[in-house]
Amino acid sequence: MEKITDLGELRKYLNKIDRIFSINSLLGQKIDDEFVVDYYEDSNLGYRYFHSVEGSVHMALNFDGKFDKDGYYEQAKIVSKQIESIDAKIVLELGCGKGFNSIFLAKKFPNVNFTGIDLTPAHLNQAIESGRNFPNLIFKQGNFQMLEFADKSFNLLFEVESICHASDMKIALSEAFRVLKPGGRIVFFDGFRQPGFSNQSEDTKLASQLVEASMAIEKPWLINEWLGLAREVGFLEIKVDDISQAIMPNLAKFQFLARGYFKFPNLSRVILKVIPANLVKNSIAGLLMPFTITAGAQAYYLIILERPGLSPS
Repeated sequence: MEKITDLGELRKYLNKIDRIFSINSLLGQKIDDEFVVDYYEDSNLGYRYFHSVEGSVHMALNFDGKFDKDGYYEQAKIVSKQIESIDAKIVLELGCGKGFNSIFLAKKFPNVNFTGIDLTPAHLNQAIESGRNFPNLIFKQGNFQMLEFADKSFNLLFEVESICHASDMKIALSEAFRVLKPGGRIVFFDGFRQPGFSNQSEDTKLASQLVEASMAIEKPWLINEWLGLAREVGFLEIKVDDISQAIMPNLAKFQFLARGYFKFPNLSRVILKVIPANLVKNSIAGLLMPFTITAGAQAYYLIILERPGLSPS
């Protein structure tokens, strides 16, 4: 599927979005924890039927440039290398969704204890059901900005496209730091604005804002400012890689579907009246992300941070 990334085409698609959704309304919506839960609850069927029947709610990583659904396992495979690298025995996933990643890892590492937390009841119910046969795996409701775990409890933390929803990023990072053992690591897969974002064209900046709003992201972060905050909390950087090109095949698939939705505005408005709005809004991100990433306004990162100290035991 060929994706459209020519910025000369961007204004046309922004106009299509405005005719159906109203850009002012999209940018004026109040996003809080309750809104994020509603977003995922409303999007549940869309993720299942248009994204991954296996239960992934994150981007596939296809480093060879060709979409393959096995790419949904790549984040967990990268986390598994960190588990092996530091010989982690107790692992926490922040924003576990339907349990896709933690179940994969619990199966691979039967002698490692895994916990997954999430705010969304529909996701947790599926995660608990899917993971019921793994004695080394627990799922529970939890907020990564108020972790109900003792200090220095885990060797390794990871998150896949969830920390972006933090309403207070310093608290979220501080909580992660607190529950990590000295020498422990946290692995992030998430989207950020790129340095120089303010110098982008007005259309590109608007497209980026619409991507964020349609995916229930209230407070987007510039990558360099976010890394500065992580250092302020106390983390050391182990790896910071822009892996945006690995999600491009998945984005091409999403954009193809989104273009179909926006092709007939009158029909699109009817669909919007009978299907949850948060589900339909995913088409906005699907349509625009190839533009914003190609323009260098947004990027998808793999980041590994470490809490300084002796190796975890």
